[in-house]
Amino acid sequence: MFYLILDILIYNYTNYLSYFFLLNINTKSLIYNISVGILIDYILNTFLFNTIFIVICYLLKKYLFKFNYHNKIYYYLVNIFYILIYYIISNLIYSNIFLIDIINVFIINSIFIVISYKKDKLDILCYR
Repeated sequence: MFYLILDILIYNYTNYLSYFFLLNINTKSLIYNISVGILIDYILNTFLFNTIFIVICYLLKKYLFKFNYHNKIYYYLVNIFYILIYYIISNLIYSNIFLIDIINVFIINSIFIVISYKKDKLDILCYR
C-alpha cells in the first residue's frame, strides 16, 4: 500500500509518470493485488482495467515467467517490461503515447526498481 500512496503523491504533484504499484506483484498475494487494482480502478474511474492487468501480470509471473527474481537483471527486466507494457496499453486506450513520456517512465521507474530491489531482496517470493 506504501507504493500506491507514493505513486499517487508523485503522479499528482510532479510531472513524473510513476507506476510503483506494479512492483507489489513480486511480494504480495493475489488477493492483495486484486484489492489494489480495484482501488485504483475506483480512483481513476476505469472499468476493471487495472485489476485485469494486475491479475494477468501476477499469473504470468507465477506460472509462466519462473525466473530467479533474486538476480538483479531478471528482476529489473521483468519489472520494467511490465511497467512499459502497462504504460503503452493504458495510453493506447485512454490517450496518446509520446516519446518523452516513455523516456520519463523508463528513467523514473528504473531508478525506483533498483532501489526497491535492495529493499525487497529478502522478501521476493520464488515461485517454483
